[in-house]
Amino acid sequence: MSDFRSVLVIAPHPDDEVIGLGGYLARQSEAACSVAIVYLSDGEKSLEDIEPQLVEAERRKLSLDVLDRLSIPDSSVWWLHFPDGSIPSKGCEGFDDAVAGMSDIIRRVRPDAVFVTHPLDTWPSDHIAAYEITDGALNNTSCHGAFFGYWVWLWYSMPAQATFRMHWRNISRIPLDGLMQAKKKILMNAYMQPLSPNGKPWSGVLPKALLKAFDYPFEVVERFR
Repeated sequence: MSDFRSVLVIAPHPDDEVIGLGGYLARQSEAACSVAIVYLSDGEKSLEDIEPQLVEAERRKLSLDVLDRLSIPDSSVWWLHFPDGSIPSKGCEGFDDAVAGMSDIIRRVRPDAVFVTHPLDTWPSDHIAAYEITDGALNNTSCHGAFFGYWVWLWYSMPAQATFRMHWRNISRIPLDGLMQAKKKILMNAYMQPLSPNGKPWSGVLPKALLKAFDYPFEVVERFR
């Protein structure tokens, strides 16, 4: 997969962008390419035993640290504040407004490529909603950039039917050299090492099988168009 001069990444929750594309984003940053990120939710439900407002504030701080490490300016970041766990999906209240808002962002950024969580990333449901909003927005605009779905929970919980629904010929591995792998781990540590009062990371505890994906020298995307 070729690098692009301008990319837009949609993350349902703060940290999805790093789990799925941290190495690629670090490489784009090193190449002085333009990167814009949209956070659909603030991830306030990652820790059910802590006040959502506190979780939201702390996760935002962590994201700002990551953005600074990637040299992504505030002008290239959008926080849409949809409720964590209830990002509007197709047919639900608020979906059309979400699509309209995303359309405006796409028209402003005019990216060469758009990346969003893969539609077979079936848990949590916010990841599917993110794809549906982005797909609807691209259909609303004259953006002719490439459109990709990146893996997050597919590393851990790929449903059996996904094996048959995946268009494998459109799947690409984004190779990561040792330096980019190291930078991705640094970005992920920025999310996972700070601990909340209950001793857990503010992003919640991720399964070991998902974290193992950070040992692979590549990231995975599917090109839709």
